[in-house]
Amino acid sequence: MEERKSILDYGAQVLCIFGFTMVCMMVFVGLFGEMAREVSGFFVLGKEGISLAVMAEFLLLSVIIVFLQFFFFTDCFIKKLPVIGRTLLMVLSILAVMSGFIVVFDWFPINMWQPWVMFLLCFLLCFGGSLGISVVKTRLENRRLQEALDRMREQKDVENSGK
Repeated sequence: MEERKSILDYGAQVLCIFGFTMVCMMVFVGLFGEMAREVSGFFVLGKEGISLAVMAEFLLLSVIIVFLQFFFFTDCFIKKLPVIGRTLLMVLSILAVMSGFIVVFDWFPINMWQPWVMFLLCFLLCFGGSLGISVVKTRLENRRLQEALDRMREQKDVENSGK
């Protein structure tokens, strides 16, 4: 299903996910930092920034997400499950891990429903965005591959007609 990757490829994925989450955190801290300072461990510094502890937690989360992606999308572990099933299981696993992080690291009060709704909305928005980007990327790659295949066929036809 996937080509062989080196540890550097996985490290690049971890840093890409971590970077994206840090950009999102910067936006949230800028928008809600002062208001949520008393409620959430995310915003302990208010609008001043993101604590090292929260950044380390997000880095760990990024590593786990890349591991889950490896687990669900290589044939080493799951051989017969279709891509949609793998994707669904991976998304549910990430949701479960993130919920565990929320509880363990006290990212927000677990007894308040508003942060959970905001978390789910943000998760679904990010998932939808990444799914949309993946679909567009796949379509573009397929189009390029089809064009290359068409050129090869034309070239072969020219070679065969010249004989």
